[in-house]
Amino acid sequence: MTENSDKKAFELAIRYLGNREHSRKEIITKLERRQFSPEAIAKTLERLDELGLLDDRSFALNYIGSKSRKKPSGRYKLRHELLRKGVSEEVIEEVLSEYDSSSHCLDAALKKLPFLKGDDRYRRRRLHAFLMNRGFDSQTIRQTLDQIFRS
Repeated sequence: MTENSDKKAFELAIRYLGNREHSRKEIITKLERRQFSPEAIAKTLERLDELGLLDDRSFALNYIGSKSRKKPSGRYKLRHELLRKGVSEEVIEEVLSEYDSSSHCLDAALKKLPFLKGDDRYRRRRLHAFLMNRGFDSQTIRQTLDQIFRS
């Protein structure tokens, strides 16, 4: 019975990873939700590690890349989302050290700008709020807004 349970847990984890990359915590949570035993989950994780299919650093890099293409976000928001997905603080720090927040902030601002009506002061204020909600830091936002509204 347990060997069958181990096999099912592993096959399910492989199916999850076939759809998209997952963090270690996401796999654990999904298998727990399916009521697999802690032993079956541990064996599955061990086997996935042996095969090199479970890597939180790779997951974090791909997650940030995907998010940046769709909806550029700042370091604060990305950090929060990765923590929620169970990525360790050390991995997040390492991955975000390579992240160019200022270019993504400019991209997000330039995408939003055509949809804002009103005078420059109003548009600047609305854009600032938008970028703050996207998780960019104040200094990066200020530099971006200065660059946009200077011309």
